[in-house]
Amino acid sequence: MNLVLLRNRPHFGAQITSIPVLFYFFNNYGNQEPITLLAKNDVAWIYNQLPWIEECIHSKNKFEELKKLRHCDNLLNLRPSDRLPIIFYKLTKNGRAFELVKNDFLTNLLSEKHNILCKKEYRALGYLKIFIKEEHALLEALAAPFIALAEGSKLHLEKEEFSVLIMPGGGAGEIKKWGIEKFLIAVESITNAIGKKYHLHILLGPDENKEIQYVKELNSENLSLHVNICLHDIAKLVNHCDLTIANDCGPSHVAQCLQKPFVGIFREPNTEWFLSHKKSVKITPKKGHDIKSITTETVTEYAVNLLKSQV
Repeated sequence: MNLVLLRNRPHFGAQITSIPVLFYFFNNYGNQEPITLLAKNDVAWIYNQLPWIEECIHSKNKFEELKKLRHCDNLLNLRPSDRLPIIFYKLTKNGRAFELVKNDFLTNLLSEKHNILCKKEYRALGYLKIFIKEEHALLEALAAPFIALAEGSKLHLEKEEFSVLIMPGGGAGEIKKWGIEKFLIAVESITNAIGKKYHLHILLGPDENKEIQYVKELNSENLSLHVNICLHDIAKLVNHCDLTIANDCGPSHVAQCLQKPFVGIFREPNTEWFLSHKKSVKITPKKGHDIKSITTETVTEYAVNLLKSQV
């Protein structure tokens, strides 16, 4: 059995950043046998969508987790603050262990491969560096699971001259939201500046009722609304679009990992949640200001410059 101890955060985005390393672990270190996950939060609804996952167990106590360790051949620990399971595993089973750690203490004795946590680094990269160190290979591994998911999607998308995807929601509430009206103004300005006829795709979650209702009332022919779609469909939608503009939200990590042209609108730097690469840009407000102080002109300028740099 291949077992993974997931990080102790329930948020959608935090779990999405785990997917690339799970896919790599499955393909390269687990004989392509489906993985069992142990999570301290009820996140099975996310991982049950992934064909390489056997099950995601909501473990409510440490004893329950330690029992599972005795039956696993390959263990991946994504909890740098919790090394007791690794110690127990090596003493009782002595199978292959891989982990993200806070420091090198005992890693030579406990882990076959490891990486040291850096909070200034995009978390999905930090996980993958347990196994991969070379930059090009890292970026390929980031995208790989979402390319595979996109291929399994049944979402039908028409061919369009220029497709824009916006993600105006945010699980943490208004504090992370730029505002859907601003997104729409920015998209219009961006496409006018590059002289393209566009189709706009809007991705929202089930709890974003205000935004969903707002979009429905627009009743526009060049607009498609996608609500609470599965990971396969999110991956296909991102891969289809020429530009993604998003708040700091869960689905934005699919766009970031696929490394498509991406404009992220953040209320603070949040380096752990932003992948810096040649097709991405992060916009934050001036110090002491909130996210809504970012102007549509600023987003337009950054997006247009990003798109021009890709030509």
